Formats: sequence, C-alpha cells, structure tokens
Amino acid sequence: MSKVNRRQVIKAGLGLLGATASAGFVNVYAQSRTYTLRFANYFPAPAAQSKLVDQFAADVQKLTEGRVRVETYHGGTLLGPAAIYDGVVQGVAHLGLTNLAYNFGRFAETEILDLPLGFPNAWVATHVAHEFYERYRPREWADTVVITLHASPVMQVFSAQKPVRRLEDLKGMTLRGVGYIGRFAEALGATARPIPMPEAYDNVSKRVIDGLMIPYETLVTFRLGEVIRYVTEIWQVGQVHTFYIVANRQAWNGLPQELRDVITNYVKNEFVEKLAAMWNQVDIDGYRYAVKDTKVDVIQLSQEEISRFTQVADRLIQDYTRNLAAKGVSEGEVQARLRFIRERIAYWLREQERRGIRSSTGPASVRVQL
Repeated sequence: MSKVNRRQVIKAGLGLLGATASAGFVNVYAQSRTYTLRFANYFPAPAAQSKLVDQFAADVQKLTEGRVRVETYHGGTLLGPAAIYDGVVQGVAHLGLTNLAYNFGRFAETEILDLPLGFPNAWVATHVAHEFYERYRPREWADTVVITLHASPVMQVFSAQKPVRRLEDLKGMTLRGVGYIGRFAEALGATARPIPMPEAYDNVSKRVIDGLMIPYETLVTFRLGEVIRYVTEIWQVGQVHTFYIVANRQAWNGLPQELRDVITNYVKNEFVEKLAAMWNQVDIDGYRYAVKDTKVDVIQLSQEEISRFTQVADRLIQDYTRNLAAKGVSEGEVQARLRFIRERIAYWLREQERRGIRSSTGPASVRVQL
C-alpha cells in the first residue's frame, strides 16, 4: 500500500472512530451522533448519474434526520473507476459506485449479468440486476456491503468512420470494450481495448480506437456525439454493464441498526426505481441526440444479421458457463441462474408495458417515438 493510501486509510479510520466512539454510552447520547460517509463516483459532476448520487445523499440525510451525511466525490476525484472497490474495502471511501468490468474476473458469478442475455433496456435490466443479487448474494462480495446492483442501457456499436451493416464489417476494427462487453466485441470479430470511459473521447478523436461498444447515453454523458459518426443498433442481443454501489463493511456496521434499516428500506422501496428511471432517461436523451443530430447515422440491422449476432452471443454464454463450472459453480446452477434472469426480464418487460414506460430501446411496445 502506498504512503498516500496509508494516510487515506488512517484518516478514514479516525473518521469512523469519531463516529462510533460513543457506542458504549447511553442511548440518548448515541442517538445524537452524526455519521459522515464519503461516496466515490467516477462519472462527471454534471452527469445524471452524479446528480442521482447527490440525490441519494440528500435523501439519506433527510430520512435519517441529519444523522447520516454523505459527502459526494464525482469525476474520480477521490478514486478512479478501477480503484473504487478496493478503495471502499480499505476505507478511503465509505461508499462507491462503479461497474463490474473495471475489475473483470473478480465478481465472476455476478458477471453473468454482463452477458448478452437479451435485456431490452436499462429500466428492465436494473430491476433484474437488483433482484439477482437479492436472490443469490454471491460470496464474492463478502468484504463489502452491497447497497444495490443496477444496470446501464444496452450496448450499441459506435463507429467514428466506418459504418457497421454486417457482422463482417467489425473485422479489423478496434473498439473500446471492457469485461464481457470486450469479450463480445472480440467474439464478433473486432479487437477490444479496455479504455476507461473518462479517456474514451480522446482515444476516439485521436483515432487510437475506431469506436466503442457502448449505450446511446454516452453520446451526451461523455460527449461522444462530437466524435462518433455511426451507431449500429444491436439492442436485440441485450448486453449491459452491471453497476454496483457498495459500502465499507466497518463503516456500515458502525451505523446504528435503525439507521441501516432506514437506508436499506429507502434503497429497496425508492432508490432502485430512481436508478432505473435515471438510466432509462439518459439513454432516451442520447437516442434523441442521435436521431436529431444529422452527423450521427443510426443503422438498423436486418433480422438475418441480428440472428447472426445472437448466435455469437450464445457461444459466449456457453463459454461463460464452462468457465464458471471450472471455478466450482455447477453447469446446472448456472443454467438455473440464466433461467431466473430471463424469466425476470420477461416479467419486468411486461411490467414496463403495463406502466406505459417508454425506453430508447426494446420492442415497439415500449420504444419511445421521437
């Protein structure tokens, strides 16, 4: 551990000590204590994701009557995307938001959610991701407390110069793709580069990469609409990035039970839906930008081409199943989890239709009309 990290951990420990030192005193005094939690997030401060983190902080403070205060650190100012999980474990941050792919292979059981499983959009995928963790609670998360899982919008193929109209067009292209998104890009014939999103714009503009496997929302969130010329829709294979919010276990357990219950109930009953709505809306914003900005051409593939992409997706899912079986999770158990995910996708898509919620992607029954 570097000297900087040691100082950060010591500082975090002292802050936690100050918050919990009164635990042995009478309840009246304990109830007057306030607790400050640092929340690390790599999205830029103006992004909708960061604004929702700020909303989380405000809601938690209000619901706990000021006893829990959350300090938010956006844009990687406290921890970068790949360092967030370990930073939370060490106490540099008490809460953190990032996605599975930045620590690819570390959360092998949960990475099932990053496979091209047919998620129609982020609204459905976020609800399914939350339910998956609540159902299976993989032990790979044991060194933190998982607040919730949630999901990005579905991946499309972005290209700066070359349109992708057939599977063969991907050959020779270099695309930004991390984790199983990168694996899928390579299975489709491209070369994947695991570039952090804050660096993606420069890499495209300087032609270090030809494009990205990424959702519509990044056209706005990360300004990729300025450097991307073509978007090829492949939402039918439905691959997402699975995001998570985790808490430092010592800091979480240092909160009185009634405060933990308040936060847990808020996440379950309100915040998961806010996450789903946020991801849904930012992708609509990106899709609207793509459709209305004449510099970005949106390409729709034929059903025959989509079937070819789906065949590649099925092979990737089979590879994942074999690899996880080699790590001790039986093929039968993996198949059961795949069935659970697909059943919940179908359930939440029906629920989306029932509620009349529109999305940037998915079947016509839920697709927004611009």
